[in-house]
Amino acid sequence: MSHDADYELCNQIGYLLRRAYQRHTIIFQREIPDDRLTSAQFATMVTVHRLKEAPLVQISAATGIDHATLRDIVMRLRKRGLLNIVQDRNDRRQRIVSLTAEGLALVESTIPSAADVTARTLAPLDECERIAALHILKKLAFFED
Repeated sequence: MSHDADYELCNQIGYLLRRAYQRHTIIFQREIPDDRLTSAQFATMVTVHRLKEAPLVQISAATGIDHATLRDIVMRLRKRGLLNIVQDRNDRRQRIVSLTAEGLALVESTIPSAADVTARTLAPLDECERIAALHILKKLAFFED
């Protein structure tokens, strides 16, 4: 029996996740005061803020951003004067990333807006659905086959 007739793109998880992420990205771009800051850049900066300073491999693991993409994000943020990058004294292959004073100010001033982005993204859901949606997404994101 073929599943072709039952397959509707609009009912597939990948399609729905993409659409939800597109909506979230639009809200992020509209609500975040710095119009040059992407959600991936913010995720990187808020992770560095939490860790104080960290190697790229640790930031990659914490953000879920692949190493090559993260390297590009970090270089763009460095060019903007938001991140410092120094060579690790113990492992010359590693680069240690930290926030500049300007980067710290940007992260701290953006966090309230980022919290609003999450609230606006989840706004169509009632409180029970919000809890369930976050629980389900965490389970899907971190499940290991």
